[in-house]
Amino acid sequence: MCFQFAAKIQKIVSKKAMLAGMRPAEKFLFVVVILFILGLAFQFLGAFLAAWIYGFRITDIIALQAYDDPTYVAASKLIQIVGSIGTFIIPAFFFSYLFEGDLFSYYGFRSKIDTVPVLLTILMMVSVIPFINYTAELNMRMEVPIRALDRILRTLEGEAEKMMVAFTATKTIWGLLVNMLMIGVIAAVGEELIFRGLLQRLMIGMVRNVHLAIVITAILFSAFHFQFFSFLPRFVLGLVLGYLMFYGRSIWYPIVAHFVNNAMGVIYYYFSSRGSADDMLEEIGTSTLIPMAAVISLALFVFFALLWYYQTGGFTTRSPLSGEIEKE
Repeated sequence: MCFQFAAKIQKIVSKKAMLAGMRPAEKFLFVVVILFILGLAFQFLGAFLAAWIYGFRITDIIALQAYDDPTYVAASKLIQIVGSIGTFIIPAFFFSYLFEGDLFSYYGFRSKIDTVPVLLTILMMVSVIPFINYTAELNMRMEVPIRALDRILRTLEGEAEKMMVAFTATKTIWGLLVNMLMIGVIAAVGEELIFRGLLQRLMIGMVRNVHLAIVITAILFSAFHFQFFSFLPRFVLGLVLGYLMFYGRSIWYPIVAHFVNNAMGVIYYYFSSRGSADDMLEEIGTSTLIPMAAVISLALFVFFALLWYYQTGGFTTRSPLSGEIEKE
């Protein structure tokens, strides 16, 4: 009796999947357009709220970039939080409802995950830091053939770094918690829902090749941050997150990995602001130490990844939630 009732409820809910019949390419285009619109809308909403709460004019909030002003930094954080929630998290559940008729099922939230694979995910992310840092150094050594463009891109990179330092420079536990929420939780959850949970799945349906889809999604993920001289390390991170989603058959693995990656940076900057940390974290794997550290890092990462693959049943058939080839 209970099973019959549950089946009826599921049948009713499934009828609400209004866009389930769209082709993957059509869904992809729809997603990109809606994300762009909602992203702009929530950025302006965040700017309006920040201007109202902190006493700035909206034009100043958008263009001032006074990162040495604590009030301006607080206002910018509010914009970042509102913008991220409105650009990623809210649309993600909206798309799940439109495509699947359910707020959660599209992303594999209900897929079972075990403690050991989660711990291995954390170890993977910690061990891969030197290798990612080394790719970041290689990226910084690259030169754009057009000198004027190279200068512009490096200036933008410097501004982005300045903003990140201002956002994460705090000496209080409250400031640390806010940064962890903004950069650790919201960014990790939101970006993984959209890039791995949604776009990667749609891309698999479009190109009909899992590995190519993961590579393309990683490129989009890195390009989204608009930092040319940080493109390579984010691309590598995107690959890791993409395969965690595919082989783990759950959105939780890339969310945990993304959170660990971001949280380590937040914690580092917190202790750096308090004067109790040096540049070790960012220098591990770079030429200031030994590039061999990057090789060791990659070896450790592969070791933990293979253990994780075995623990998650990676040799079994893939679940549709990890990378469904959506019907045309």
